[in-house]
Amino acid sequence: MRNLTLAALGWLAMLAGPAQAQPATSSTLLEAWLAWQQERQASQAAPFDWAYSFALREREAQGLEQRRSRLVAELEVLSNTLGLARDSDRANALTDWQDALSSLPVLPARSPERLGLPHLASDLRRNPAMVDIASLGTCAPPAWIETWTLEGVKRLSWTPGMSVDQALEGLPAGATRGIDRVTLITPLGKLHDIGIAAWNHQTAPLAPGSRLIALLPESGLGGTVEGDIVNRELAAWLATRLPGDDCTIRDVE
Repeated sequence: MRNLTLAALGWLAMLAGPAQAQPATSSTLLEAWLAWQQERQASQAAPFDWAYSFALREREAQGLEQRRSRLVAELEVLSNTLGLARDSDRANALTDWQDALSSLPVLPARSPERLGLPHLASDLRRNPAMVDIASLGTCAPPAWIETWTLEGVKRLSWTPGMSVDQALEGLPAGATRGIDRVTLITPLGKLHDIGIAAWNHQTAPLAPGSRLIALLPESGLGGTVEGDIVNRELAAWLATRLPGDDCTIRDVE
């Protein structure tokens, strides 16, 4: 659903109360989305694509920098260990992960959940107060999907109908060697474990802006203290990243 109908906008406006009684700033996230959408319609801007629109809860904005710093530190330990063992290929891959994380700005970010207007309007009990929201934003769907594997971090061109299998086939064989599962992060920030071995194979479509993470093998690096932290925390942190590059963000005053 890219936009709400005028009738739906009117219904939501009635829920919010008479126009003359509205405060200067929105009191709930639904009201903020409604006001922003009306502005866009008045200026004839493109409608929101709700699959790529998001908000960041204030409580989740806190600690993002510390979480990233810990991941970078654990990856540095792992890559140094592999370097000493002369496993240069995997050491370089984890250094690539480390560099990619370090280069990503902590903010803007998104809460990894559905917080768009249609979702909130379908159940007003989910509508958070704006005092609990740090920012909201929207992105144009990108032309890529992103992979984090033992071949490093790569962006592949997205094609209509693209699946997890097709994305992995576009990578070198070493990208998922020894891996039974990958984690899919959807543009909405949802995490899904996808089986890729013969015994647990699953198929799943990939929307543009999706991310695929091949976690460290539990019988190897994933079995270490550092690797276990990376496997538990990396996908969760990447789920806070924006689902595109061409984005508009509104910070809450």
